[in-house]
Amino acid sequence: MTRATIIGGGAVAALLGLGALAFAVLVVTSATPAAHVQRYLDALARDDLVAAAHLAGLEPPTAMPVGDAGEPSIHRVVSSDDAGDGTVVVTAEYGDETDAALVTFALQPAPPIFGLVPAWAFVTPPVGTLTVTADQHDVIAINGQSFVATAAGEPVDVSVFVPARVSVRVDEPLVSAPAQTVRIEAIEGTPPVTLAVEPTDRLQRIVTNEITRLLGECAEQRVLQPAGCPFGITIVDRVVEPPLWRLDQLDEVTIEPGNHPGRWSVRSEGSVQLIVDVQRLFDGTVTSRDDLIGFIVRGEVTIIDRQPEVRLFSAES
Repeated sequence: MTRATIIGGGAVAALLGLGALAFAVLVVTSATPAAHVQRYLDALARDDLVAAAHLAGLEPPTAMPVGDAGEPSIHRVVSSDDAGDGTVVVTAEYGDETDAALVTFALQPAPPIFGLVPAWAFVTPPVGTLTVTADQHDVIAINGQSFVATAAGEPVDVSVFVPARVSVRVDEPLVSAPAQTVRIEAIEGTPPVTLAVEPTDRLQRIVTNEITRLLGECAEQRVLQPAGCPFGITIVDRVVEPPLWRLDQLDEVTIEPGNHPGRWSVRSEGSVQLIVDVQRLFDGTVTSRDDLIGFIVRGEVTIIDRQPEVRLFSAES
């Protein structure tokens, strides 16, 4: 055997040794349950939801879960323990200095990569369900994404990556509710969120203006009992000319939750001026009446396609 052959064979052996060492390092550093969890947390932290979904073991056409609304400064593996049945339990810390949470993941062996590199997979994809209800509305925003319930007051179930932090609010400019922030720390057991919805000042102005307009239309009806209106009068004598109505005053409008979610009850009080000439049936005397008549406004407001619809109840309702 020549010296060159010996040197060449030694070089090949050295390369093979380095390759084996690199492979061993790869297995130790990147093909472990802890490394798999770390990659998942890193993807979630940088809002790479596609990578997070792949690492979570989600397959199309699974809908993409909601990601993290925060900017986590902590996303690290704390421990990795063998459960004794081939399953490894990995504990990680995720969040920021104010709300970092400890979460656990169970992983099991997966088919080796390229048939050589060991791989791991979550026993159950790290996706939890958050149930949110707006008690008087049907459109909810979670991390800025709108979700529509089947009806006002009905719950919305949203899939969320564990352990993401989500911000929940009402998605409607005419009503509001205190926003809530929730961290989904487990696949199961996340408490539901209920948003207490209230009318905004904007809705108050719009409804007041609409009621004023509707009352103005009522006043244009030159009859004693304007149809569908909250005021009217009965006169037993003969009316000489059609009566004239003028809106005198409208008090502050109150908007409160109605008997059904999504329907708001409206109430106010006001007065109208009535001018009418009346001929007495007893002796034919004609007198001019100029009266202020008080009335109570009752009605209902519903919000459809971000527009309020106001309906007034008649005085007889």
